[in-house]
Amino acid sequence: MMLRLQCVLMLPASIALGLIQESRAWPTVKPLEIRRQYRADEGTAVDSPLVAIVRDAEGAPVYSVECHTGDYEDTAAGFSYSGDYQCALFAVKGSRHVTNNLLAADTKDERSVDWWNRGRMRAAQLRGACLDYPEYSTDRHFRLRGMLLTMRFTRIRWHPRGDADTDPALQGFIFVLTVVPDSSVAVARAEPGASPRPPRQCYP
Repeated sequence: MMLRLQCVLMLPASIALGLIQESRAWPTVKPLEIRRQYRADEGTAVDSPLVAIVRDAEGAPVYSVECHTGDYEDTAAGFSYSGDYQCALFAVKGSRHVTNNLLAADTKDERSVDWWNRGRMRAAQLRGACLDYPEYSTDRHFRLRGMLLTMRFTRIRWHPRGDADTDPALQGFIFVLTVVPDSSVAVARAEPGASPRPPRQCYP
């Protein structure tokens, strides 16, 4: 009886704590812009990493943006990268991650596995009908924690394959990452994409 009573009493307290954390004032971030050119050499398994530290107004690190190709393996990080290129955002304390991937929206699907979120890019998402859904394609905006993080894939280059009926191979692109303050957003995890949900061949 005592254990059951404790559970009943603790539930409202945990909900209240969650609401407090959700509505907290997130640190104001310093603007950040990084531009990288990548070449995807077909048949190779070479990672093309990008690690960017997002700092608060005082210069202290508060988040880490980490991007890798799907060939990257780091079991120690506890995160599995996939697709042609994937970025993840982690809150940090010192050099330690203190959250899981914040680019995954607070939905059952996106919280269930590492690859089901808009931080993951597949070549098919950058061409054809998928271009009609930019939030899942070439221009992806993530609003969370008092900031706007944008991923942009531009100058995309394709290489035709030997079979004319096969989709061309992704040969290269320029990746632009920007982070700017946005005090209008206070959610703890990225909001879902604003554009209509694309067909299955475009996402996830």
